This record gives sequence, structure tokens and C-alpha cells, in this order.
Amino acid sequence: MSVQGAEKSKVIPHNKIERLIQEFQFNSIFVRPSYFMQNLTSTLLPELINKRSITLPSGSAKFNWIDVKNISEVTANLILKFDNYRDQSYEVTGRENKNFGEVARIISSVLGEKIRFFSINPISFYFRKRREGVQNAFAMVITILHFLPRLQAEPKISDNYQKLTGKVPTTLQEFIEREKDKLSQPDKM
Repeated sequence: MSVQGAEKSKVIPHNKIERLIQEFQFNSIFVRPSYFMQNLTSTLLPELINKRSITLPSGSAKFNWIDVKNISEVTANLILKFDNYRDQSYEVTGRENKNFGEVARIISSVLGEKIRFFSINPISFYFRKRREGVQNAFAMVITILHFLPRLQAEPKISDNYQKLTGKVPTTLQEFIEREKDKLSQPDKM
């Protein structure tokens, strides 16, 4: 599994990994998902629970949101018919491009309490993550992951999920409603 846009961005490690797989001529299928909804219930969850906020260097950049469950459905279909899809790439996206301010408003609506979004500069964000004990390499990756979209066009929405599964991808609203308990309670972390 890679990430959406990996073939175009030499800054992210996924690009190098894809190129090595191609150089070694391994049989492969590149699955390139967009931004995981599950980031809200994993890496972003402690701040959401403890401070009722999301702080990132993303500004008003739009991210395309995909449920990991949707990615796994596509991946399972590709593996089951590997020979049909060998040496191809598939971007797997949701149907919505939303910035973190919009996401905070959806979470606020579902939870019935105010969730705030703060955009800070990438250097401050990186050092904040380091102070929180995040390892250097991961702090750099999450800083780049959340800052670079400010410099790029809005993500493209693909219909690969629908084509490969015959279903419609999960919306952010549906995901947040499904994960409401986890987003509400400190003991669910």
C-alpha cells in the first residue's frame, strides 16, 4: 500500500519504495489511498479527547478522506483477481474533499460539543511533536503530510472504489457517527 500522489512526489518515502518495486520487477499492484479517516481515531485522538481540538500545519488545505475499511475491501478484490490487475495502480479515495476546520465542525455536530481546529506553522508543529516524544522521522513525516497539501491542488476524487466493489465509499459523517464513542470518551483511547 502506498499513498495518493506517491508517483508524483519524491519527498515522501512511498515514492522511493514504489520505484524500487518497479526496478526489481516485482509483481505488484499499487494501492494509493487518500487520507485515512482513522487518523481521527488514532494519531489525532489524544488531542481530540484531552483538548477538544485538532492542531496541524494544514491551513485550509483540502484532504480527501477514505475509510480504511473501504481500502481493505478494494485491496481484497485486487488480491483475489491479482492476475487481472497486476502491475497497475489504483487511487482509492472517498467522495469528499474537506479541510480540518470542516472536519472539526462535523465532529462538533455529531458529538454535540465544540471541537476547534488550529493551524500552526510547520516548524512549530514539528517541534511540538518532538516535545510530545514523537520520534524525529515520524515527526518529519506527519509534518510534511499535513503541510504539503497547502502547496498542492485539491486532491482528485477517483471512482475506483465504486468500480472495484460496486459500493459507495463511507462519508466522513458516517465514519464520525460510527466512531462517536471513541471520539467522546478518554477511556476509549
